[in-house]
Amino acid sequence: MSNILSEKIKRAFGRIEFPSHCGLHAAVAMDDWISDEITLRNLTLEKDFAGDWWDVPIEHLLNCMTGLSYLDADGIEFYLPAYMVALIDRPEAFYISELFSRDGTLIFSMLPEYDDDEDFRTYFEEQFAKIVGHKKKVCREFLEFIRLDEHYSRQAKELSIKALESEYWANG
Repeated sequence: MSNILSEKIKRAFGRIEFPSHCGLHAAVAMDDWISDEITLRNLTLEKDFAGDWWDVPIEHLLNCMTGLSYLDADGIEFYLPAYMVALIDRPEAFYISELFSRDGTLIFSMLPEYDDDEDFRTYFEEQFAKIVGHKKKVCREFLEFIRLDEHYSRQAKELSIKALESEYWANG
């Protein structure tokens, strides 16, 4: 099932233009209060892998997990499928301990509602604006896969259930 889902993700997302204005490393820098667009673009061009999303090194994905919160719609469209395929194909790489696992961080980034915070929901909808049609459908399949598969943390499973119960992932 996991290989089939990885292939479905690859087909649904296809080739996506690299977000040269703000990649993963720049998004992490934003977490450190860096907001200058030129600095962010330079960080992206110097540190990020600029090929196809399916070739982004897993080390970049794992080392830049905090950047997920700062990616815009172009960044989410490019990096989300890379993260999903990496988590499906290499779940052990995301596992740190019973107390903390990176798989929950990824699933949290797919959660459209958090404590009924309207600002959070609006930001999520802006980030996920390009995740529509087949892309959105395969994301729902991914969340369902995480919910059911034994390779993922309790936190990731609970967050995937919460995401799947949301109106956002239930519709469209």
